Amino acid sequence: MLKTLKKPMKVNLLILSTLLVLSLPVMAENNANQLLDEVRNGLQSMSADFEQYEIDANERQSEILKGKMWLNAPDQFKWEYFDPAPQLIIANGEKVWIYDEDLEQVTIKQQNSTQNPIYVLLNKNETDKNYQVKLEETAGDLQWFNMTPNVASDEIKQVWLGIDNNNIKILKLKNQLDNIVVFEFSNVIRNPELPDDFFTFIPPEGIDIIRDSMGL
Repeated sequence: MLKTLKKPMKVNLLILSTLLVLSLPVMAENNANQLLDEVRNGLQSMSADFEQYEIDANERQSEILKGKMWLNAPDQFKWEYFDPAPQLIIANGEKVWIYDEDLEQVTIKQQNSTQNPIYVLLNKNETDKNYQVKLEETAGDLQWFNMTPNVASDEIKQVWLGIDNNNIKILKLKNQLDNIVVFEFSNVIRNPELPDDFFTFIPPEGIDIIRDSMGL
């Protein structure tokens, strides 16, 4: 009787181990989404200083750009570059203005890039719809999230978020050239008070206006 009992036990253990292995990626993804939800809990807007640079496939680093950014759920943002040259990028949910002060010109585009990782920082629906999120190992004080687009993008190949104490400290983007654009955030403020017209841009008189989409 003992011999006949061992075979079913081995089969059951094999089935159980297989189910556990198959469920690990799903569990990891669910855990990642839960932790990211904790970061977003009660978060409607944020502001931060930032440094931006790019690392190419040969690990060469570009010049560092410095500025300040603001986000407002679900899809408004403002990025103001101070150094080395002034530039302003504003999105109000429908339009994007890119103002180059030195060139005295503003480009107006339709805001339609739902895969933009800037949106997912505050927008759970866009994250769930456009990305698969997984946890990576903690490095120092940062918990890393690895985000892979569900649909191949011409611009974004991979996204990483570095979180510390429920604040977003680093955003990294890998493009199709395998270059990595890095944003390092400091002085992060959750839910700053912002005027109603904060994400609207009125072009200064006398500058060139470029409209690259119909109907703008």
